[in-house]
Amino acid sequence: METRVLEAGGQPASSRPRPRGPIGLGLGVAAVPLPQPRRAIAPNATLVARDDLTPSIARYRIRPDAGVPPFEPGQYFALGLEVDGKFLQRPYSTASAARAVSTAELEFLVRRVAGGTFTPSLWKVAPGDRIWIGPPRGLFTLRPGDRRTHLFVSTGTGLAPFISMADALLLSGPEPRMVVVHGASYASELAYRERLEGWAAAGRVDYVPTISRPADPANAGWQGRTGRTEAILAAVCRERGLDPLDTVAYLCGNPEMIESASLALAGLGLPEAAIVREHYWTAPEPL
Repeated sequence: METRVLEAGGQPASSRPRPRGPIGLGLGVAAVPLPQPRRAIAPNATLVARDDLTPSIARYRIRPDAGVPPFEPGQYFALGLEVDGKFLQRPYSTASAARAVSTAELEFLVRRVAGGTFTPSLWKVAPGDRIWIGPPRGLFTLRPGDRRTHLFVSTGTGLAPFISMADALLLSGPEPRMVVVHGASYASELAYRERLEGWAAAGRVDYVPTISRPADPANAGWQGRTGRTEAILAAVCRERGLDPLDTVAYLCGNPEMIESASLALAGLGLPEAAIVREHYWTAPEPL
């Protein structure tokens, strides 16, 4: 995760008043910086819609004032708010399509962190409210011209960049084979499920959702695969007949899953260079 300093720095030393000692003593007193007012961070975007999947997961659609800038599928944007007199920002990968013709809005999949300092405030933002958004950043992007099978492995809101990536590959035609493995605790947290099932029904994506808490009453009626994402990954690869030397895997989600999934894929024979990881979750939200 990239952290940027957004507050104004002090004035050059030459422009600051220099404290004086008593007349005639010739004291060499170093310049002391005067307190500087904090530069305001002006909102530059509007929240146009919000879709709550669960009490703690929501999709946010944000319209930047200057329009959506060009970006690569998989990149993230920082969202910023004024919280208790301080400007805070957090990075979120966009699920939006990165097309030649820019869309007017960007979509983000966000989980509310209990006890966090940013997301509880973001949960109070309503459609029509103003927010700050930064430029696109990040190197977690598709490799141009790669025709290998694309294995997208995610947990929770880590699915977002893969929606953008899959959309780009589907538009590139003919797209490489895609297998999307998405894990969640509850079926209600399987964001973009209808879209992925639609792509799967059309034979364009192999969609493998999995639930890690099948015995929970909230998952009553679930008939799909169960188990943690990293625990089922080897079986999914074998069932789908994935060639480890003709597959590139992209991983996004909690760090423990990424580490375990990387080991599982390496055990199947995927070269280290064929396992691409997103690391933007390395700092906890409450900081």
